[in-house]
Amino acid sequence: MNEPSNRPPQALFDAIKKDLAPVKPLAPPWRRALFVVPVALVVMGMPFLYYRLRDTTDLGATLGWMPVAVQILLAFALLVFALREGIPGWRASAGVIFSLCVVAYTVQIAVNLLIFLRSPASAGGSGVAMWMQCFRVESLIGLPMLIVVAWLVARTLPQRPWLAGFLAGTGAGFAGDASWRMFCPYSDPTHILLGHTGGILVLGLTGFLLGYLWSLVSQRVDATSL
Repeated sequence: MNEPSNRPPQALFDAIKKDLAPVKPLAPPWRRALFVVPVALVVMGMPFLYYRLRDTTDLGATLGWMPVAVQILLAFALLVFALREGIPGWRASAGVIFSLCVVAYTVQIAVNLLIFLRSPASAGGSGVAMWMQCFRVESLIGLPMLIVVAWLVARTLPQRPWLAGFLAGTGAGFAGDASWRMFCPYSDPTHILLGHTGGILVLGLTGFLLGYLWSLVSQRVDATSL
């Protein structure tokens, strides 16, 4: 009497062989982040069509334009770390990510405080209106970048989608602030913290929420397919 075999049927092997195909390796995170550059150039360039550049005569190149370049570099680094979340073995530790976010926010706040000390400018009676305008414009600049990065991250099935979303939103927020800081003429701390730093934080939380919702939907789909 023949014993039952645990070997799968030959038809299954044949079907698998027919379905096999070379898999294109996933590009490094920094190369995948370059897909965001065209979108970033468009949205970051939009304010140039409607607004005049702020006067940076009193600030000089150091405080006038260097912070813009630094924030763009920080934004790119945050987007790269967001894309790393989708590659097993490339994910950064929580300590590294926390340190990067702290450095980014510290630089943004510290530079604006230095600008205020060098050239104080307040919105005066229209403070709330100007705060809302800066908040709205930065959100409109950063949101398209967040969407593109979120799509790139979602394609890699990240283990921590909420963290990837937060990094993507924060990076997009810093890029938006880097663009808008060239036009906003106000430097008082209240305006900066609410209209600018607040805008970055809200985009980060938006990315976090998108990642969290994506994880819930993925879990429900997986449960349904079982």
